[in-house]
Amino acid sequence: MKLIHAARFTGSTAFAAGIYSFLLLRPLFSQYGQTSGQQMATEVSPLYLELGGWLLLLAIFAWMVFLVTVMHTYSPVHRISTNLQKGLLPISATLLIVSVLLGMVRVRLSLPDLTGDSAADVSLWPELLVQIALTTLGAGLFMGGGLTAWICVDLVLLKKLPAKWMAPGAFAGILSLLSPLLLPNMLHLLAAIIAYLAWCLVFGLKRALPPAYPELN
Repeated sequence: MKLIHAARFTGSTAFAAGIYSFLLLRPLFSQYGQTSGQQMATEVSPLYLELGGWLLLLAIFAWMVFLVTVMHTYSPVHRISTNLQKGLLPISATLLIVSVLLGMVRVRLSLPDLTGDSAADVSLWPELLVQIALTTLGAGLFMGGGLTAWICVDLVLLKKLPAKWMAPGAFAGILSLLSPLLLPNMLHLLAAIIAYLAWCLVFGLKRALPPAYPELN
């Protein structure tokens, strides 16, 4: 996939997931234990919540595609830094995926008679899962944000891409780094998503991109 197409795909997916999350998922998970599983099941359809989970998984996949495409296009493959970046990407993505899956399990545990146990028997599990999911989410955003910012700064220092092109991505990554300290408050992630979308637009609106090795042309 070309970088321009990857940026368009990633930006579209991030926009959809961001709107969905902040309008529907954030109010529920930001309560962090003040709302019971039964209340959540009655306030919002579990189908909508699971749809949001799958949309977030798609956004994580799109983020991976974008970063892999950027590195494949502009990062020299022989460097230790590039190999470290490639190694950190699946680790941070795995943490993010696990956090989303735990949130989806919380939704399933909120359904009545799902396991055959009484509501009292499973009432503690949804709230525990939310706390584990938020902790895992914080770790994933910390590593993923740091990786994104690192790649942006790295490519600027290598003079592969202009600083003004990479600044939104670096800003989004730095904001995500603060997640372990700020969650369950997600307002910083709103700013990070806006910066991330701007970064995708920088590449997605281009007709052509500078070559990685202009001296060979």
